[in-house]
Amino acid sequence: MTIENRKNTAVDNSLLLLILFVASVLRFWNYSNIPYMHDELSALARTNFASFSELINKGALVDGHPVGVQVFLFYWTKLFGYNEMIVKLPFIICGILSILLVFRLSKFWFNSSVGLVSSAFMAILQYQVMYSQLARPYSSGMFFSLWMVWCWSNYLFGSDEKKKYWQAGYIVSSALCAYDHHFALLLAAMVGFTGLVFMNKKTWKGYLFSGAAIFILYIPHIPVFFYQLKKGGVGGDGGWLGKPQSDWLTMYLSYVFHYSYAMYFLVFALLLLSIFFYSKELKAKQKFRVSSLLWFLLTFGIGYFYSIKVNPVLQFSMMIFVFPFFLIFLFSLFGELENTLKITLVFSILLTGTITLATTRKHFQVFYHQPYQEQVLSTNTIITQIGDDKKATIELFAPPYFMEHYFKKYGKRFDYIYYNGFDEVPDTKAFRVFVEKQTTDFFIAGNLPLEYYQIIQEKYPHTQYKEEGFTFSVYCFSKIEKQNEQKEKPVFSIKHSVLDVGKANVNWQGGDVVSLDPRNTGGKLLYIDSTQEYGYTFSAKLKNIINGKHNILNVSAGILVKDAASDPTLVIEIQDGKESLLWRGGSYKSFNNYPGEINKVYVSNLFSGFDLKKHPKAEIKIYIWNRDKKPTYIDGIKIETVESNPFIYGLYEPID
Repeated sequence: MTIENRKNTAVDNSLLLLILFVASVLRFWNYSNIPYMHDELSALARTNFASFSELINKGALVDGHPVGVQVFLFYWTKLFGYNEMIVKLPFIICGILSILLVFRLSKFWFNSSVGLVSSAFMAILQYQVMYSQLARPYSSGMFFSLWMVWCWSNYLFGSDEKKKYWQAGYIVSSALCAYDHHFALLLAAMVGFTGLVFMNKKTWKGYLFSGAAIFILYIPHIPVFFYQLKKGGVGGDGGWLGKPQSDWLTMYLSYVFHYSYAMYFLVFALLLLSIFFYSKELKAKQKFRVSSLLWFLLTFGIGYFYSIKVNPVLQFSMMIFVFPFFLIFLFSLFGELENTLKITLVFSILLTGTITLATTRKHFQVFYHQPYQEQVLSTNTIITQIGDDKKATIELFAPPYFMEHYFKKYGKRFDYIYYNGFDEVPDTKAFRVFVEKQTTDFFIAGNLPLEYYQIIQEKYPHTQYKEEGFTFSVYCFSKIEKQNEQKEKPVFSIKHSVLDVGKANVNWQGGDVVSLDPRNTGGKLLYIDSTQEYGYTFSAKLKNIINGKHNILNVSAGILVKDAASDPTLVIEIQDGKESLLWRGGSYKSFNNYPGEINKVYVSNLFSGFDLKKHPKAEIKIYIWNRDKKPTYIDGIKIETVESNPFIYGLYEPID
């Protein structure tokens, strides 16, 4: 090796060590305080079984993933316990080792410059950092996928030395992919079929044998695969995942690069540089370029069309197994660069990525505050403030096992009312009865349906405490007004009652009719007679009553009916031309605690996920739907929009 080559190798190795160091710092930052996400706690809850067969039947089959990671967690926790640092460690290591494999594979396919640029991005992207910090089948599956392609490449395109070792590695890593995640299995299948094109006289027998061996190793899992396939995924009827929109891939790439113009510019600049400093081996390396892009596009295409035609499964996490190959493809035009330019590019990527990770994505603020941990911590803070947990009613949407972990971790526990799922949440009438029976001075609530907070405030009108983060909100409501009361920040507010009759207001339509209160109280109420199906309609441009996608719209109306069969509905409806964007209704019968009296009916909507830029002309209507055409009396309608939790989906969506 010449002096120049030794110098280049030393620079490459030094930069690689720097990349791995930065990657390790970002993944181990504040390591002892990295909490579990919902999916991790769910998986850990399914490890408490006495036998392997019970684990498979009750802990793995019910999940939508292959059994590999669940089996690993079963034995790992038996040996080392459930501490976050211990459980997450193997997955963080897999994430870091994946960066090393990206460099080695890129260098084998192309050159060290491609390897350094690609691995530098792997080190700092939130997509990689976050999923490496999860004890779920993502960083492990990515590592197995890269290891598989690394062995596959050396077996088919490397020297004749150690062929058997590369073959054995390819078989084992492919099987591990299959047992880790269904999309990692999909990649293993695509790589296997790709290799059929590149077999030669020396490798075809061994390659076909490898495919057969992988299939044999997977045979025990085939019944699980078909059971889960028949059961379906997390979408469809009863699932929480919707069908992907036509711009899904664009949103995915925006998320990957931190929704940051600085990152977009950096990637664009690197692509221009790769054209200028292009490799002289374009044709010779084209097979790797085409293969890596094909694997990425096929994974997306299969996931997208399966989600549209069969059952929604496509999520950002599903693409992580092929993402490294997309990165390698993206920068694969680079030829071998001079050391000064290599150093400049690596430092630019690491610096820009780390800054945008911490600021634009607020990773260490958002990710490190997960809902179950924060519900425990926030409730403990409130209890400390009020001095006694017996002074508060505590109602949290949190499974006992999840909370028990943090009770043990922080050495404090409290009694709370919980629900195992939305199907167990009491209906609004029952919840109102429950609230009215409470004798406590405070009501602590977390992650309840939005309308339930309005019911709580009928008896506890003052907000003493509020904590919000990724997919959680915790409130402490009080009967007594305090100096430190937290007020919601209003965006829009309007009321309409008998007192407003005759006042000019272009937003209200349908005509004001006033009637005496049928209960002979001497008061007056707004009135909808039996000829009207719709009454008291508020209409406006949506952009005039919300200012962002993290607003909450709360609507309430006092409704009185004399006919027990009558069921008027308070409706929120949003349309963009002829396209219906939203319809939500609060049924009177759902709130009719006191027949023959005025009952408050509520309907709320959180606009997170609603893209106002796509629908600048959208219109909103709020009205009473007198569906039964029975006489209906209205004791005022209140419409209020408030600013809400900016981090509710902040791990995946842009943070305003």
